[in-house]
Amino acid sequence: MFPEFDIKGSCKGLLCLCDSSTRDSLYAYNPFTRNYIELPKSIDETLYDLSLVFGFGFNQTTKEYKVVKAVYWRIRPRYPRHFMFSLQSEVQVFTLGKPSWRSLGKIPHHLYAQGPSQVLVNGRLHWTTWPRRYHLGCLLISFDLEDEQFREVPKPDSGGLERLNFDVVELGGCLAGVLHLNYGQLEIWVMKEYDVKESWIKEFNIAIHVPRGLEHADWNSAEPFRDSKFYRKSSFVRVLGLLKNGKVLLEYKCRALVTYDQKDGTFKDLTFPEMPNWFEAVVHEGSLNWIDTLTG
Repeated sequence: MFPEFDIKGSCKGLLCLCDSSTRDSLYAYNPFTRNYIELPKSIDETLYDLSLVFGFGFNQTTKEYKVVKAVYWRIRPRYPRHFMFSLQSEVQVFTLGKPSWRSLGKIPHHLYAQGPSQVLVNGRLHWTTWPRRYHLGCLLISFDLEDEQFREVPKPDSGGLERLNFDVVELGGCLAGVLHLNYGQLEIWVMKEYDVKESWIKEFNIAIHVPRGLEHADWNSAEPFRDSKFYRKSSFVRVLGLLKNGKVLLEYKCRALVTYDQKDGTFKDLTFPEMPNWFEAVVHEGSLNWIDTLTG
């Protein structure tokens, strides 16, 4: 049985959770104190072909937590012979401690949700977009939690990020792009100076690794867990973050945690007592403060 809640974000002691059965029931939850608050609902779940993309972050200037919700839906054609479904969108923002959501109007990009890993760098949330018609690759888009504006972040001219789909992560306080190659190989590009195109460098080349217990898994097929809520089309290896010792923390097929040491190219499979067979890991900074203290 899968967990009752999906993790939509993690930031400064709080998790943003969503009831998996309704999609618009959101909670701010402190897993250490186990106290929570429920956010008000804001969308009509009967909208046709409804999809949601979330972001969760903390504005250092105002000391406020914000939940960002991109809402996409389609309008059915007026005449049956017309097969074009018009895509509509709206971006909504909720500030914890405030009574209601605010609408910022139509969102200019079709954002792609890549799981619960929080990509908050330089006071901005980050997503990639769905590939655009007549264009190769996707855009890298940020949302500034202070002025609440979307902006495009430059990608390098070489290395694959300029033409391929990729994941974005935060590594050591820097924005990074992860290219998924064959059989679980990874290339990780890091933007050393934020918003400076020339500062992108390829920092990690991660080779093929098969964790213990997954030796007989088919790396080219997702059939064993295609129906799982943890299934992603992009890859079966996910970069979680950078540890204090410089090692990269990886998640394999939602079934194994592994560290990678760039210095000698070695992997270490991590084991924990009573670890479930299936899981989805998220990087979280714990806090013992109560939610009303954290939200002011």
